[in-house]
Order: sequence, then C-alpha cells, then structure tokens
Amino acid sequence: MATSKIKRLVQKAVCFFFLVTAFTGLQAQDASQIYRNTISSTVTIETDIGLGSGFFVGQDIIATNYHVVEGATTAYCYLNNSQNRYKIAGYVAADKSVDLILLKVEGLFRPPLKISSTNVTPGQKIYAMGSPKGLPATISDGIVSGLRDFDGYKLVQITAPISSGSSGGPILNTSGEVVGVAVGQYVDGQNLNFAIPKSNLELLISFKKAYALSISTLEHSEDAEDSEAVTKSKKSFGKDIIYEMGIYKRGNTALSLDYFSNVGDYSVFYFTYAHESDDSPSQSIWMEDYRLVDLETGEVYHAKSTDLPNEDDPRIIYNGTKSRFAVWFDRLPKGVEQFSLMEGECAETSFCFLDIDINDYEEATDFDADLYTDTDEEGTVAFYTYYGNSGDIEISLEGISVGKLTKFFNNKSYSPGCGESGTLTLRLPAGTYNYTAADSKYKWNGKITINANKCTKQGLIDKN
Repeated sequence: MATSKIKRLVQKAVCFFFLVTAFTGLQAQDASQIYRNTISSTVTIETDIGLGSGFFVGQDIIATNYHVVEGATTAYCYLNNSQNRYKIAGYVAADKSVDLILLKVEGLFRPPLKISSTNVTPGQKIYAMGSPKGLPATISDGIVSGLRDFDGYKLVQITAPISSGSSGGPILNTSGEVVGVAVGQYVDGQNLNFAIPKSNLELLISFKKAYALSISTLEHSEDAEDSEAVTKSKKSFGKDIIYEMGIYKRGNTALSLDYFSNVGDYSVFYFTYAHESDDSPSQSIWMEDYRLVDLETGEVYHAKSTDLPNEDDPRIIYNGTKSRFAVWFDRLPKGVEQFSLMEGECAETSFCFLDIDINDYEEATDFDADLYTDTDEEGTVAFYTYYGNSGDIEISLEGISVGKLTKFFNNKSYSPGCGESGTLTLRLPAGTYNYTAADSKYKWNGKITINANKCTKQGLIDKN
C-alpha cells in the first residue's frame, strides 16, 4: 500500500510539472513567438516629413510618438507584414508633454496589443518592434537597464536599440504584452535607449475621443516664431477673465476649486482644502503630475508649477483649519472650455475635478489673490488650557479675536497636539505674534512663534 501511495504521489507530481511547464510556456515566449504574435498589429507610419513606428491599441487606433506626426499635414500607415497603405484620418488623443498620440486609421482593423498589468523592473527581459531607418518589421531584444526621472519626466531605460524610425514602436515583455513605447536614444552615450512607461499610454487611452481631428491642427514647436505667429497665438487666448467656480471634489467636500483665472501668460486654478474630522487630527496633502485634459480634443496640458509640495515633504493640515493653494499652467487656448483636472490616476485621494464646462460659471467679482499667496509659509498653533470653571476663554492675536476655548483638559500632565478636540487650532502665516486670553476670572498674555508647516502648542497655564 505504501508503494501504491508513493506511485500516486509521483504521478501527481509529474502531472503538476507538465501543467506548470505548459502554463509557463504560454506566458513566456521567445523572440520568434513574440514576432509571430505581434507583427500583424504593428505598423510603419509614413508622413510628408518622415517615418515612424506604431501599434494598435484599439481595432482602428494606433499609438505612436507625438513627434512622429508633429508638423505633418498627411500621414499613412502600412502593416509590417504588408505593402498596403492606409490613410490616417487624424488623432483622437494627444499628450505632447509625454510624446504620445493616438491616431485613427481609415479602412484597417487589427487586434490591439495587450498592455501589461504590471510595471517593468530593472533587469527584466524586453523586446522592441519597429522600423529602424525605414526597415519594417524589425525585432530586437534587451533588458530594462533602469527607471529614470528627468525632472518629473519618467522614462524606462533599455538596452534594446532604438534608431530613427523606431520611435513609437511597442516595447514588449516576454509574454508579448506592451510595457512601454519606444521614444529615442541618447546619441552621446553608448546603448542608452529609452521608452515611455505604459502608464502614460493607459492614461491617454482613457481620454480618447470618438472622432478624429486633423494632425495638421497639432501644436508644432518651432525654435523661431515670427511676429505674425506670436500675434495670432496671443489672440487665440481670448480676453483676461477670472471665473468663480465654487465646486467640490466629488465624494470629498474637504477639497474645493474656488476660482479659475486666464490672465496674462498663465491659466491658474485656486483651491482650498479644509480638514474637519472626528477621527483624524491632521491630514497630509501634496500634489504631483497635475494636468488638464481638453475633453473636446483629447489634448493634455501639464501644470507648470504649484505651491503645494510633493509627497516627500507634504503639507500638514490640522483638524479645524484650512489651507489654500494654486496651480499654474501656461495660458490655455481660448477653445479649451470643457475639461477635466487630473492628478496621477485619479485615485480616491487625488485632487481631480471631472467634466468641467467653463460656460457654466460666471465672472468673479470678489476675488482676492492674496489669500492664495505664500501659503507654503504657513504654520499651525494649538491653544489649550487646564482651567474651565470660569467660562469660555476668548483668545486674541495682535488685538484681533480669533476664537474661544470652550473645553479644558483635566490631566495637567497631558499636552494636546494641533487639531485635537478641546484645542483652538489656527493656521496662520509663520511669524511671532502677541496673544491675549481671558475668561470671566483669569487673564493670559505672551508671545508665540509659528513655524512654517509645524505645530506650535501654547498652553494657557499660568493664571494672571
């Protein structure tokens, strides 16, 4: 019986081995399998100014680099296993800042390449498909040699060669899934090639429109602009105006979009974050990768700056206080009227406002820009007391009443923090202030120093 049991276990182990081997074979492919499975969904793009590569992300939608069609007036594509040419009808989404665009092709439908559900890691095997130097259907292999961040512009460094004409081609993992889009090489280095991460492509796909716009309408970078072009550009901005928005983020009334201004060279959005919570005395806020998506054209505009910090050094907002901040964009064209404001992948904690139509809002009459300036130099103070038998304590700073303490702490060894129940917590510009406090029986006075993005605790302890 023991022998029979061992035999059954061996048979199961062998069966499991074959199942694992078969499953692994389905997942990992060699270069020839990658080539056969993807070649019919990759294209060479031919414009009136040059060549590039691309691949299908929808049945009639091709992804490639923005620079492949930038400045072109006409474009065609042909499959890398065919000589038939197909006209590019236009683009359905574009993000010049990350060098990606989605093109709609006429009369050609192909299965889209699958985008990987996982991000790449250094050392990972990858394959590049493209048309280097106009040689279609070229496959090369390599590894991910690094993940780079060039002042917020994220790229994947790879060893698979990227030559002229390969731009816009897919970078694939060993399962034939898209993990990036080839974008170029560093010509002054050896084997320094780069791809755009798949996350940027996935985001752009989510913005695509049902109809196509002509590629001739794309913004085109020129080193020199004549005065006529500059004048035309300025006229396209429309008149200077500030809109009163007054809208809250869906599902989170702590965050409001207060105003939107188109003035001078910038378009600026003004926000307020107010923290009111029975569960948390403080909330950290920061901002990264903020952008505006034109819902009419699919164009993506990235913020130039904000006075909010990044995740490494967040702003702390304590319970019962609020903080204002602004986000600056280069002046938006006049035609940008329906848009969404996006951060990252618009997770629950992201500062996203979707489907805004500026025509629904009125011009502001009481806008005060000073409320939104230098907010990164604000700090917090918490007043508290152990005395509460003489009524509420009225507190003033520099002679101005700022609120009352209506509760007191019985435990005189306890020093409460900012935002805790029982304190009067205030957010103010950093600096030194004279304070006075009084109830029906006692008085307090002194100086407090508030430091930027810090909590200062001021107890009303010594009675006068």
